[in-house]
Amino acid sequence: MARTQAADYDDRRRNILIQAANLFAEKGYARTSISELATACNASKSWLYHYYPSKEAILYDIMSYHVTELLECARDCRDEQGSPRDRFRELVRRFMSLYIEAGSQHVILLNDIGCLPEDKQKEIQELQDDVVAIVLELICEVNPALSGNKKFKKPVTMALMGMINWTYTWFDEKGPINEQQFADLAVDLFLNGLMSKEFKG
Repeated sequence: MARTQAADYDDRRRNILIQAANLFAEKGYARTSISELATACNASKSWLYHYYPSKEAILYDIMSYHVTELLECARDCRDEQGSPRDRFRELVRRFMSLYIEAGSQHVILLNDIGCLPEDKQKEIQELQDDVVAIVLELICEVNPALSGNKKFKKPVTMALMGMINWTYTWFDEKGPINEQQFADLAVDLFLNGLMSKEFKG
């Protein structure tokens, strides 16, 4: 007889992902053992394997959940009412909120995708490409002239993504500005340029 799933099966899997993300981000995926992960979950290795067949499967789910959240966020902002500038600003604000709330997952997505087999890498990359495509779509709504200039579409879009994606390397949520203030700063610099910005205390 097949084993019946516990009522909190999904919650337990989600907790495994959270604990694993924190460990992988802190120690590195390759340097984290299943034993260490089981300890972090206050469980045994056999208990862990009941929920995930391998460490690789855990890594894949961490990335999949995170990039899917980003994709859903991008779709929501694209489809909302409001001007292109307002929707674009809201997109960057929500991305920054996700980066702070799921900081470990974001670090792993950026740094450890190469630890997955090629077919799984491709699945994650396709989701990331969908996110970037929506960001480009919103940027082109803000400045329609970009729509007809294939040469600059990717560089412009990735310039914006570069401003916010790597904030985990330096941004301090307890620092002088919060993530929403930084998101607005990034949007202002991206849309209007440095010289248009007045910096006041």
